[in-house]
Amino acid sequence: MANTRITLLALGLGAIQALAASNIGLADCGGLFLLHQKDKHFAAKGCSIRDSFSKKNFDVYGSIQHIEIRSRYTENNWHLKSSSKQTIASAGFEVHFKNYSLGLDINTLPMVMPKATFHREDSLFTAKARFAFGSIDLGTISWVPTKQTELISTIPVDWESHFVYSDLSAGSKIGDHHFTLSLNYIRTSPHNPDKKYYLRDSAGVLVLNGEYGHAFSNSRLDAGYTYLDADMTVYGIYHEETSRKRFMYLPAEANVHMGYARWQWEKLWTHLELMHISGKIFSNQERFYETLALNRALPGSVLKGLSFSFLQRTFRADADLDASAIVGGFSYYWKKGKRYVFKPSFELDFFGANGEVNIQKEIETVILTTHQVTNEKTLRKVSGIGSILSLGFELQKEGPISLSLQYGISQIIPFYIDYKDYLADSDGDKSTPKQNQGGGKGSAANPNKQVAKDKSGSLERSASALLFRNGFATHLGVSVKF
Repeated sequence: MANTRITLLALGLGAIQALAASNIGLADCGGLFLLHQKDKHFAAKGCSIRDSFSKKNFDVYGSIQHIEIRSRYTENNWHLKSSSKQTIASAGFEVHFKNYSLGLDINTLPMVMPKATFHREDSLFTAKARFAFGSIDLGTISWVPTKQTELISTIPVDWESHFVYSDLSAGSKIGDHHFTLSLNYIRTSPHNPDKKYYLRDSAGVLVLNGEYGHAFSNSRLDAGYTYLDADMTVYGIYHEETSRKRFMYLPAEANVHMGYARWQWEKLWTHLELMHISGKIFSNQERFYETLALNRALPGSVLKGLSFSFLQRTFRADADLDASAIVGGFSYYWKKGKRYVFKPSFELDFFGANGEVNIQKEIETVILTTHQVTNEKTLRKVSGIGSILSLGFELQKEGPISLSLQYGISQIIPFYIDYKDYLADSDGDKSTPKQNQGGGKGSAANPNKQVAKDKSGSLERSASALLFRNGFATHLGVSVKF
């Protein structure tokens, strides 16, 4: 694996160097800072350099990308942190013939993607097929207990997914009308790396997409619809010498519906986007199929020192998620100058979103000779409306060598956010002898007794706290054309 990554990286770097005198070169960096709270955080940033060369019927291209993603979530007695850092070198080529094109892309994930395109000369029909296989390092997820001890402070879990990807699409152009249909399918297979803690997944993701476009005399209309169906099971494994223990079992499924409409008229762009997502997490009542059993992620010697710790708890969870969002707005572009062209831009979007998640959790605690089972129900609701303001500009220098500098910033400005927890009352724990730990359960929570806890106060509302901390994005790009 290491030799493969080095070989592909060398190919990618070689392609970049060989294209030093090519006709298009791009470099850009960007960052997103979505949340920066005491109990939650999400940030992403990345930079890339891309270069391409075209001569007659032959295209060659390459790129180097660096991506970093970090997040943190805190609840009750634990912190969940995730981080992913990737440096990806890519290279590829495409050869064009009269009615078809053939190409190959490779990168250092590693991934290999052959592709083929068939097209009529009059563009009445176009078909494209792509197939890819490889693996991707999704990063590290760390579980950190609030009450850290010398015995256990952090459980870092690595996640690497091995996948097969296929894509079929067909399009047609009839007069000023454009039609495109595509089918994508991703399948992942379980993999056991030689690591102490890791996640393995088995998933199937189906994506159907349809698009329509119409070109008018001085404007254009585009619309599309996407349906996604995902079915995934994630396992958390603790590997010690020759034995493997599962400390997490998380089967989930999700359905996503997305639609959009966009209209461009000279320098004015408008758009409307809708999305609805529903998802489920299932529990398995068989023994050793707990959703989360962190005690299995620890050596036996450590468990003896934590006999009375909350780490001795195991959890089974069922959850239902339902969320919807709508985004609409407009953007306007100016253009000033001839040899030196200055293009400022202004974009204003408005959004509304609401969602809820219903969680039913069964908590089992085994301490010495007692076995306690507690049922807990939680209903969480969030809703909000607001706007997204984006400002940017592009500065171009025309000539034999064309240069372009782009910069943009975006900021989410919320008008109203409401976040509540509805915690069902519990009738308390039921203790039974240890030998009954495979059987009885405690009393279920009373769904009619719910107390709403308004957590909107946890969202910082002052302008100084919102700017550049929550919902802020920026981008800087440079391009050179020969």
